[in-house]
Amino acid sequence: MCIILHYSNILLCWIFILLLLLQPGLAHAGADTGMELFIDHLFPYLLPYLILTQWLLRLTNVSSIPQQSKWKFYLQIYFLSALGGFPTGAATINFLFKQQQITKKEAPLLLAICHAPSPLFVVGFVGVEILKNPNSGWYMLALIHFVNIVMLTVFILKFRKINTYPMVSHQPDPVTSPLIESIKNSLPTVLLVAATVIFFTTISYVLTETLLRFVDQLPNGIMVSLYSILEMTSGLDASQNLFAHSKWLELIVITILSMQGLSIHLQVAVLAKEANITMKPYFITRVFQTLLVPLLYWLIFMFH
Repeated sequence: MCIILHYSNILLCWIFILLLLLQPGLAHAGADTGMELFIDHLFPYLLPYLILTQWLLRLTNVSSIPQQSKWKFYLQIYFLSALGGFPTGAATINFLFKQQQITKKEAPLLLAICHAPSPLFVVGFVGVEILKNPNSGWYMLALIHFVNIVMLTVFILKFRKINTYPMVSHQPDPVTSPLIESIKNSLPTVLLVAATVIFFTTISYVLTETLLRFVDQLPNGIMVSLYSILEMTSGLDASQNLFAHSKWLELIVITILSMQGLSIHLQVAVLAKEANITMKPYFITRVFQTLLVPLLYWLIFMFH
């Protein structure tokens, strides 16, 4: 099985390389689109919050929270992750696991739970720019966090009385500024996000434009799916262009937000692998939420 997967990846790489070499104009246009999406819609939301949450992590001695108040510790982790958005949760879990403030059993589950889009991204880009209704953005954000918090509650009930190895307090270097360290440690994450967004947007753009040379027109659903599976922001942008006047636009958007795309999952996987955290609970949770969250949104806000 591993050998088949290995050679399948090699074949896929060659296909993409040939597509880019044979159609440099499309590759350039796709990269431009990816850069525009990142600079206009992700960078303004990601960088300030990522730096602030990393700074807060270093200023707050979370390891000082006593064991009988572990629920406060878990809530603090979730709050920091929710504030920053993708992939701040993975970066936070990565940092705390390396600092031995969470255990090997806790880290994969927290990685799966502490995962939500940035409030500014959902309310600003999704609510205002795509749906033209900030309230819809707030509803989507609230529903995503509601599902996550229910899962977090179950997690807390399971782990609050389980003895784990003592949390180790790591005092910051008195010579180093926590803010400067936060900026330095945030830059690799921002670069990772930029690279994956631009790469997957380029690939999805080249694929769709190549297909359009063989067929007169692709169904709008296929177009949005091709973009969304690879890169969430591209999928959201495509849904705005193709379904702007559809009554199903909100359901399409919440589905894309729940699914998130390969780009975001790869960002999380890189950060998890760096800390040697298993991804299995994360993937199971993503499948579960992709099915549950759009259904709940339709039942609560769209079903009449």
